Amino acid sequence: MNQKEVAFLRINGQDYFDWTAVTVEVRITEAFPIFQFDCTEFDEKATGMTEAQIMSNLRIAPGDVVEVYLAGQLVVLGYVTERHVGYDARSHGVRIVGVGKTYDLATVSVWQQGGSFDGQSWTQMARKLIAPVGVALSTKGAVDEKPYEQAHVQPGELIWSALERYARQRKIVMGSTEKGELLAIGEHAASESDKLIEGVNILRANGVISDDNVYRKIFSLGQRASNDQSWGDQSNKLVGQTSGSSTRNRTRVTLMDVSDDQHGAQRSAEMERLVTEGGKIELNVTVQGWLRDSGSLWKAGDYYLVRSPMLLMNMNLGCRSIVYEQSVGGGTTATLTMVDPNHMNGMTDFSGSTPTE
Repeated sequence: MNQKEVAFLRINGQDYFDWTAVTVEVRITEAFPIFQFDCTEFDEKATGMTEAQIMSNLRIAPGDVVEVYLAGQLVVLGYVTERHVGYDARSHGVRIVGVGKTYDLATVSVWQQGGSFDGQSWTQMARKLIAPVGVALSTKGAVDEKPYEQAHVQPGELIWSALERYARQRKIVMGSTEKGELLAIGEHAASESDKLIEGVNILRANGVISDDNVYRKIFSLGQRASNDQSWGDQSNKLVGQTSGSSTRNRTRVTLMDVSDDQHGAQRSAEMERLVTEGGKIELNVTVQGWLRDSGSLWKAGDYYLVRSPMLLMNMNLGCRSIVYEQSVGGGTTATLTMVDPNHMNGMTDFSGSTPTE
């Protein structure tokens, strides 16, 4: 095991080491990361502490604020949600399970009377809705700031669901950061930051390339509230349109979730393309260790050139999620789920390595 690749939890200023199994899953396009730390064996010589002393120190409880560090780098800021303890006459075990801070956005309801956000942009709406649960907003790329003519959130809606509804009308992908922030991903360059190469650093891999959910034409239909400047068909028959990669005559029609203008209809169609085109490729690539040659962690949200003849792949892909694992018997690995950059709102960038080199 690389001595630099050590996992620990920091809670109330105290660091907890000596875990026998670690799993951390960071998911850049989902609401929150998750983690699980197990301690089922004790090495008194290595720690200088007896089994009883270590068990006494592991007074970690659900609700504790926790920072998760891998190789000295913060990967999760969140909360402990579960504590499992098991023991018998010859063994003891503790398991700590937790989530990122943005977990609350996916499980807490809006409690706001008269939830009108007319004339406000998505980021303005987001900051107001997430403030009560103590979550901040971070952005990546060019986040669409066009205000909505009308925007309403109902009491009882989950915060994440309410924001996601309006994000689709602005082609914003929602996710989370290692600092526990809500992440709004706008269009950005999918710039290659490293390489995953068969026979070099890929330990094992599997994947799927499919075209069962791609289309030639994608339409988004909707309407807006009529006023003195816009009425009739101009308000009632909004149509957004974009093209997909299908070579067959396949058409996809979706309905807008909220009342919006022509800009919203177009962005809604583009968002549907992001979902369908972004699902064409899904590879699971495992590497030895958590660190790249540069010393940085392999990370969800970054883009890596994947070159694997067995997978019929030689292109720049986005890391949608990553699972960091470490155990006494299994060593230290990172498994990256790689997808088409479209899935992460990434725009193809030709400034990286030549794919045919």
